[in-house]
Amino acid sequence: MPLPSIEFAIRSAFSWSLVRLFGGKQRVPLPDWRARPYRILFIRDDGIGDMIVSIEVLRAIAEASPTFTLDLLCSPQNATIGRSLPFVNEVIVHKRAALLKSLPTWRRLRRNGYDVAIDGRIAIRNVNKQTTCLMLSTGAPWRIGIAGRTNDRLYSVPISPRTVTHWVDNIVALAGPFGVAPDSRDWRAKLPLPSEDGAQAERAWNGVGVGRPRVLVNLYSAMSDRMWPVDRFGPVLAQIRRRLPHATIVIPTMPDGDPVANRLADPVSAGALPLNLKQLTAVTAAADLVISPDTAITVIASAFQVPVLALMRRDTQQWVPYRVPGHVAYSDDPRSLVGLPADRVVAAVDHVVDTLGRDRGWI
Repeated sequence: MPLPSIEFAIRSAFSWSLVRLFGGKQRVPLPDWRARPYRILFIRDDGIGDMIVSIEVLRAIAEASPTFTLDLLCSPQNATIGRSLPFVNEVIVHKRAALLKSLPTWRRLRRNGYDVAIDGRIAIRNVNKQTTCLMLSTGAPWRIGIAGRTNDRLYSVPISPRTVTHWVDNIVALAGPFGVAPDSRDWRAKLPLPSEDGAQAERAWNGVGVGRPRVLVNLYSAMSDRMWPVDRFGPVLAQIRRRLPHATIVIPTMPDGDPVANRLADPVSAGALPLNLKQLTAVTAAADLVISPDTAITVIASAFQVPVLALMRRDTQQWVPYRVPGHVAYSDDPRSLVGLPADRVVAAVDHVVDTLGRDRGWI
């Protein structure tokens, strides 16, 4: 047996041992949710985009019964978004690190006395030991998650996976045990945008230019497999300027700025704007088109129904921006964007302009 397989088997055995020792009954029937108060924890300690696409599912669960109190376990990255949701009672911030460093979090979860724990991390293929320990530490008898993955014996309320057209469908399924039907609402995220943030975003765009459309071009991704070589954005930006001569183009950077972004911006009269997450959300909401690798920015754009040209790896169709107009340029490699040629993205710019430009007044 190869060494990685041995390590995986040991980890799986460890997780199963924890479930046997601390998990209680393997299957627990659903109660009458209106019979008494229930405190629910939704685990979403991962990325910003993961939190955003979960917003309407969280809202649906919170609204499913007046007896519910909904808390969130967030990562440091997405906690700001969690705190902005008015239907969330408490946000607990958890940074994944060495297992025993999570002991204070485990104690806090146990003190809170949860009745229900929901594993929102449906995108990974196994229920890892971090999630196992977090779920078990709550002491919750109803542990809900998507089955069909390694170590799914953790769940006392397993949800059978379905053939889905989009990964959001499986997040929606997590609300099923509370009586929420998949077709009961529009699952597109609704991000709160304070009026002062919107006004600041207008000033930011107008500071770069007053022409339309407003095109936001994001260069980076936090995930190495979703990074597109930055130098290839040069011909893409040039094509945007050729096809949309009056466009205002913004390239967001981290708050400290970025000389590479400035170098790409200058030839096409774009603006490289240092933005924090709050500012980036508002600037994205005020855009007319977003061009980006598969990142949180494409998810933010979809929440505000801003058209997206997404750069994605091959065979990732289930992960496209959710129910938003636009186009996807796929690489030939399911593991990386490096193999995506610039001319394919240039052609995708033409496609978006040709299909959306006239109706939206861009051309």
